[in-house]
Amino acid sequence: MNLSRTSHENRRDYREDDLFITIESLRSELLEVAQERSLSDDRVVELSQRLDGYIVMAQNKMMESMRSRKNGAAVYSNGSKIQRVRTKAALRQ
Repeated sequence: MNLSRTSHENRRDYREDDLFITIESLRSELLEVAQERSLSDDRVVELSQRLDGYIVMAQNKMMESMRSRKNGAAVYSNGSKIQRVRTKAALRQ
């Protein structure tokens, strides 16, 4: 996996599982480098900033997913009582 610096546009296209793999890989690399160097070392700071960017991206994707599920449920809530019950049951799964 290529962990070199990528542009913000390229990072938007990450699939969720690729994103979490990248986060875990960067986290591991950061821990290794931080044990060998000072926390203020340029390499440690750079890895930390990259990791932060990917974490924020993952959080945004999760929020988008939650919003889209919530919006989908709102569409059904205007329907019959049976549809509302089905929507609630689906959200619990």
